[in-house]
Amino acid sequence: MSNVVDKKSLNEVLAFYHCSLNNSTVSPLGNGLINQTYLVRSINNNFVLQRINDHVFKQPEQVINNAELINNHLKNKQDQNQYPLEPMWQITSNNDSPMVKTTEGFWRAIKFIPNCYTVEAVETSEQAEQVATAFGQFTSALSDFPTSQLKEIIPDFHNLDFRLGQLKKAVVDDPKNRLSQCQQLVDFCFEQNDFIKRVADLVASLPVQVTHNDTKINNLLFNSETHKPIAVIDLDTCMPGFIMHDFGDMVRTCCSNLAEDATDLENMHIRMDIFESLAKAYTKSFNGKISELEQESLIIGAQLLPFMIGIRFLTDYIDGDNYFHTNHDLHNLERAQNQLHLFKLLNSTQHQLAKSVFFK
Repeated sequence: MSNVVDKKSLNEVLAFYHCSLNNSTVSPLGNGLINQTYLVRSINNNFVLQRINDHVFKQPEQVINNAELINNHLKNKQDQNQYPLEPMWQITSNNDSPMVKTTEGFWRAIKFIPNCYTVEAVETSEQAEQVATAFGQFTSALSDFPTSQLKEIIPDFHNLDFRLGQLKKAVVDDPKNRLSQCQQLVDFCFEQNDFIKRVADLVASLPVQVTHNDTKINNLLFNSETHKPIAVIDLDTCMPGFIMHDFGDMVRTCCSNLAEDATDLENMHIRMDIFESLAKAYTKSFNGKISELEQESLIIGAQLLPFMIGIRFLTDYIDGDNYFHTNHDLHNLERAQNQLHLFKLLNSTQHQLAKSVFFK
């Protein structure tokens, strides 16, 4: 998919929303790496226009349909005062559909919420509490949604066995002769048999929920006046899953003091104040709608997500850097080392972490 959209193509899609470049301004919005997103300001309306990356999302209509079902459910909950945030409405075009297909691909328009902003990284315990509360409220409000109605947008996205299978294949093929540079790290991954079995046992027993699967702070909109979350955004990877994955992704992206590609691993530590705020706020946000097994699974989820993304970085390094964007030849290897080190730290502090999850 080309990263450049010409004026003729923009006019083609804008026409579906009763506007054009003659009566509108279109500017890039956000810093997302997958879809192309624009803010459209027209005489009649302001909205967010997005071209869906159909190389990553093979069936864009499923992404759009999932979001439509989720937003309708959240609106019903909001009407019953059971959901305090705003659904992210997709706007119906003049073809009576939330999806538009043009020569340039698949598009949709999303309601623009004014007077808000995004945050790129958690810096304080208060922000961590806000992140966990918002994503917990999102999943809690969807706890009675029939997950069978949602499509699995990226099959096996959080399937550990599948990710290990990808690593095994990369090791066997070793297309770039890189295995010798990371054999010790590969061996470490396959030696985690006890942890891998614990994950498999949990997956076989946990209830399936609607999960967001990308629970970073920059997937929240904050109100410019109250500085509190107003909406959960980027529903593209919402699909049936386990809440330990969403919690684990929060821990992975919030609790290390280092960036995920930092190499000074001897200086890495877990920000326990952030973890404690995440754990307490996330559990509390469910208002009792979280089972004991799900609560126990949060610790495993916190360990699982760095382990799994570490495996994915390592696989991509061995395979020749085909999936993740890299800035240099060792970038994916350094990311893998970083995330697997975070996994080790989370294992070594497991008892301390558990005290935060099982608070009284």
